[in-house]
Amino acid sequence: MDSSVEIEKDFEKIRMTLYENGIMNVLFKENFTVGLQDVEEVVNWVSQIANGRKFLNLMEGENNSEVDAEVRSFAASKNQNKFTIADAMVVNNISHKLLTNFYMRFNKPVKPTRLFTDKDKAMQWLLSQKES
Repeated sequence: MDSSVEIEKDFEKIRMTLYENGIMNVLFKENFTVGLQDVEEVVNWVSQIANGRKFLNLMEGENNSEVDAEVRSFAASKNQNKFTIADAMVVNNISHKLLTNFYMRFNKPVKPTRLFTDKDKAMQWLLSQKES
């Protein structure tokens, strides 16, 4: 599995890392609640680097990180997914697991989305979505 970094960008509440294999690691930073303005800033950056590509998103949250309801609704919509093939959510605590399960059941994302507790398994699943 090629995991060489193609490009990285550090925002106030989110760190983005694009790997050469097409996986975009989205890390929600510790002790922040991510709002729609934060996500719009990231989407703007992604649109600049995409060059027609779509990405396999690997979402992770550090301790005490959250995304607000407006972001969850936006993330599940068709409008948000022009740069997305699939989303893998890696959770390492009960609150993130509950929020992710709620997101998947209530917001019903339009793209393939799965929850994982193991980052390597999440990456393997994402790469299998690329080939689908």
